[in-house]
Amino acid sequence: MSDAPERHARFVDEQLQLTCQRIAEAVALVTATREREARWLEGCAERELAADRTATESWPVPRLGLTATETRALWVLIAQELCPTARMQLRELATEVDVDVTLDVLRRVVHGSRPAPESWRELAVTSSLRIACLIDAIEGDGVPAHRVAFRIAPRVLALVHGVTSTDPEVEVIRASRADATGLDELVVPDDTRDRVRTALIHDDGLTIVSGLGGSGRRSLLTAAAREAGLEVLTVDARRIDPDRRVAERQIRVLDRECRLLGRVPLVVNLDALAGTADVAERLDLVERGLGGRVLGTTTRVLGRRWHRPPTVIELPPLTGAARALLWQRALPEASAGDAELMSTVYPLAPALIDSVGHAAIADAAGAPLTADHIAMGIRTVLDDRLAGLATRLTITQAWNDLVLPEEQTTAVVELLARVRRRRRVYEDWGFADKLGKGLGITALFSGPPGTGKSMCAGLIAKDLGTEIYQVDLGKIVSKWIGETEKNLAALFDAAEAGHAVLLFDEADSLFGKRTAVTSSNDRYANQETNFLLQRIETFAGICILTTNHDPAIDEAFRRRLAVHVRFPLPDADERAKLWRVMLPARAPVAVDLDLVGLAKKFVMGGGNIRNAVLRAAFLAADANVPIGNEQLRQAAQLEYEGMGRITINYARP
Repeated sequence: MSDAPERHARFVDEQLQLTCQRIAEAVALVTATREREARWLEGCAERELAADRTATESWPVPRLGLTATETRALWVLIAQELCPTARMQLRELATEVDVDVTLDVLRRVVHGSRPAPESWRELAVTSSLRIACLIDAIEGDGVPAHRVAFRIAPRVLALVHGVTSTDPEVEVIRASRADATGLDELVVPDDTRDRVRTALIHDDGLTIVSGLGGSGRRSLLTAAAREAGLEVLTVDARRIDPDRRVAERQIRVLDRECRLLGRVPLVVNLDALAGTADVAERLDLVERGLGGRVLGTTTRVLGRRWHRPPTVIELPPLTGAARALLWQRALPEASAGDAELMSTVYPLAPALIDSVGHAAIADAAGAPLTADHIAMGIRTVLDDRLAGLATRLTITQAWNDLVLPEEQTTAVVELLARVRRRRRVYEDWGFADKLGKGLGITALFSGPPGTGKSMCAGLIAKDLGTEIYQVDLGKIVSKWIGETEKNLAALFDAAEAGHAVLLFDEADSLFGKRTAVTSSNDRYANQETNFLLQRIETFAGICILTTNHDPAIDEAFRRRLAVHVRFPLPDADERAKLWRVMLPARAPVAVDLDLVGLAKKFVMGGGNIRNAVLRAAFLAADANVPIGNEQLRQAAQLEYEGMGRITINYARP
């Protein structure tokens, strides 16, 4: 191994010398300084091909199966870049003033002075050299074919210099590497493991594993490939350029790299290339651009007619026992009981459980692990996954800060029970088999502003011990076709894997009723609604929508709701209680507060009462007196006027 660089350098020098001889011969023929048209350096050509015939780590080009003349053309363009003598000789052959090697010059050197069909086929757009992006054509409008110029690709020059790392064009779309867990060590059903193992041994086409994001699809394929003696080159379809022409080149470069390096392409998140009603799909690029064995992952079964039907294997969701085992692996200090508890409280996807384990151990810094370390690990992982799409909310209130009528309180209790007991109902009692899909929980909180809808959502997340993220609609909705759906898909996938509560405030702006299509804007808006309907139906997490305008919500969404809680304006007794709970225990308060009178006089929701109490506190602090009736009534009056209402016979006490 120590003399490998020296052997590679000798190989390159020999190839350049032989190529320069061939160029010199072509120059001699053109300038008639030697009459050797009948003999084209046959002995030299044989040595040239023999030297290039064996693939090595530093020169794997023979794995691409190029013809003899394609190989010669490649070396001529390499000599153009590396050898000053070759550059001078190639310019002597040029009939035009061109810096680069033209089709005419390349044909003369490689194929001789006589026209040959191979010289056209091997340099055309559909040639192996150009499809594999080994050479680049420099074309322009109206340029005659004989003047089309060619350059060697940077990737080939890198190989000439002994650089065998992956092409930077592939690094742009490359996904992070999966861990080295063995196939038998993965926590997956035995029948699923056996199906993947069989597919990797016997199938030489497209193999797709479908399942939830973070469920271990990539690890499963990587481990099965490793067991079958295959190495994978993993790319993320979400990183493939939206421009079809750029995407086509990226796929071609990926195919070339896999053949050069002896790898199998693994394309994760193939869904990103699927089409919609208004966006053309690009899955055909994978079918046409990647030959031989191809592996892929999706979050759903792709409904398309494949030219070569794939083997599709669905990875089922984790059972509670399997998730507990993953928690015990991620946190070795945890007991079996602790792992069982965490599998219920934090039913995360396998990839997130592993990431949370690493983050929690790092946060503990050698100290014994606690629930706080685990919570910090979850926040760290989720913040990273949902960055730019949603904002984590910090909930400081308690249930006694929320005042609700009995009917609404019962509905909230039911919602909590659905979350806490869904493992028993769905898995142990078998209801999951009856329902099939829609095992997540989507709730709608509707009612006037300030009635506690968002606050209640936060308290639910706090009670469940999970994080709540408020969706940033400004960053989700895009004017570009398909971008909104892409952002929503990333949002739901991350929340589902991390068991985070998603909060859509003012949900009617995104979940509104579909309209009759009278313009392209209507069509795109309906397209987003259709996507949401499908994704909500398959969502396995917790999603809470709030709205001040209940009738605007599309009826199809209502049918998918687990719970609909209507938040009414509080009555006088409830308003009096709200005035009371909004006053902190540490705040200086007068002893003769007339909270019942405030509640009767000012009909407002809890949000407005909170604002009024805060206003009164600042008024009292500025006057350096306790919070009393005068400050509360003045603040309530200001808040009432801000709501567009007036009171009659208002007088200061």
